[in-house]
Amino acid sequence: MVMPTAKVLAAVVALLLLPTVAYGIRPAVQFAQTAVTTAAVGRPVRPVNDANLRPIIGILSQPGDPAPDGQSYIAASYVKWLESAGARVVPIFYDMDIEDIERRFAVINGLLLPGGGATLAPGHRFYDTARRLVELALKANDNGDYFPVHGTCLGMETLAVIMSSNYTLLGTFDAEDAPAPLLYTDEASASHLLRSLPPDVVADLQNKPIAMENHMSGLSMAAFLENPALGRFFRVVSLSLDKSGAAYISTLEGRNYPFTATQWHPEKNAFEWTPHLRIPHSTDAIRMSQEVANFFVAEARRNLHKAKNILEEDAVLIYNFKPVFTGKHEYVGEEKDFEQSYFFERISHGR
Repeated sequence: MVMPTAKVLAAVVALLLLPTVAYGIRPAVQFAQTAVTTAAVGRPVRPVNDANLRPIIGILSQPGDPAPDGQSYIAASYVKWLESAGARVVPIFYDMDIEDIERRFAVINGLLLPGGGATLAPGHRFYDTARRLVELALKANDNGDYFPVHGTCLGMETLAVIMSSNYTLLGTFDAEDAPAPLLYTDEASASHLLRSLPPDVVADLQNKPIAMENHMSGLSMAAFLENPALGRFFRVVSLSLDKSGAAYISTLEGRNYPFTATQWHPEKNAFEWTPHLRIPHSTDAIRMSQEVANFFVAEARRNLHKAKNILEEDAVLIYNFKPVFTGKHEYVGEEKDFEQSYFFERISHGR
């Protein structure tokens, strides 16, 4: 006997939701209804943060492909993404000494830890510099100096390793070139990020595969629960499934600090065009990318760090460097998904 179409669809939906129950994931309809109801009672979608109308965000560089030997790089998509929301960018070189790191920190209003492939362990300069920057951000917030941090892909993994001090924390997942929907957890309703996004964008992230996932490493719920320091600092906002159906954490948010982290890449939707990846470029995907950028830059506008004078500001801005067209189709390196990249001469000769 052939089942009616409606019953078949209901059965498929039920099977899809079964693996999410153990993680406290909210069904899509439930979260969408919550978002719409919340918006309907008159809560503003995003509070206006206009304390600082000239926000500057630091992005940490890293060694490795596509940078030539002796140099580090920042993918230009991160710069464009922040600029699209009204911020300027200061590069923070991964091999700066502590004094220079602190001087850059005093100028920036937020920090972005980007994706990539750097080693996350003490003694490696990318990790050591990221850790020092995170320590400065924690101290600033403890002292009433609101300072937001966002980590994307490797950046999220970096934050998780720093906050847990567990250098074997990450697992392996089959999530390269794997755009996916977000499976919101029960804690998603308390998320400052999601509550700041328009409700339809929140629903699109949950119901459509517009979050660009492109990673081999990741953080499982089991690893998260086995490291209590992570649970004290972060709430798990969403999970996603890799190509084999294994669940990994895709969005984290600080409980008491303005820290956000996404295993997915919101900057790629609008600013990366490689044919080698299935980056979502739909209207909904582009709007989501812009709204997430708007959120992070709005957070940075709450911070009042600034350069001592306009000449010091000029000297540190990324405008002092020219992006290189690394997305040419004859390029055969590992990181062939960057349309443009900024390269920086190495300061020291450490790892």
